[in-house]
Amino acid sequence: MQSDSFLYKFYYQWWKNIDKSIFFLITLLFTIGLFFSLVSTSLIASDKLDTNSYFFFFKHLIYIFIGIFIIFIFSSIKTDLLFKYSLVLFFVALISLFLVPVIGIEVKGSKRWIDLFFLPRFQPIEVLKPFLIIMLSTILCSSRNFNLYLKYLLSVILLLIFSFFYYFNFFIYSSNYRC
Repeated sequence: MQSDSFLYKFYYQWWKNIDKSIFFLITLLFTIGLFFSLVSTSLIASDKLDTNSYFFFFKHLIYIFIGIFIIFIFSSIKTDLLFKYSLVLFFVALISLFLVPVIGIEVKGSKRWIDLFFLPRFQPIEVLKPFLIIMLSTILCSSRNFNLYLKYLLSVILLLIFSFFYYFNFFIYSSNYRC
């Protein structure tokens, strides 16, 4: 007997439209990572850091739940809205990447992190990567009457900007790197 509740319809539409093989592969990677965080570092690190022996396991588990929640949110958004949100989030991440030299903090000899009071410490380049993929796919697959060479030129320019700031942050703000 099928239920006509909103939650049932939402979940059914989500499960029907998701790529199940990719979802199961991501779940497998999460599980393998969780297993290795349990068996490889927990006991050794807890002895050295004088913490709970399962501290890193539980920390990894919390990040997995956050990741699954984010996957669920982004996979439930309609495709056209996802492209619009991705455009905005891409430019927010790009601006935060520009701000790393100004407001970034140094961690272990390199200045690649942003630490805002309302967000945990993060690397803007890691936030930018998924949205860069979506932006490039949007440019290359657009059905507008763009010239094919213009599409490739825009995607190359976007990749060059991304690469420039990635390497700029790595070579300039890493005190461990010596020429």
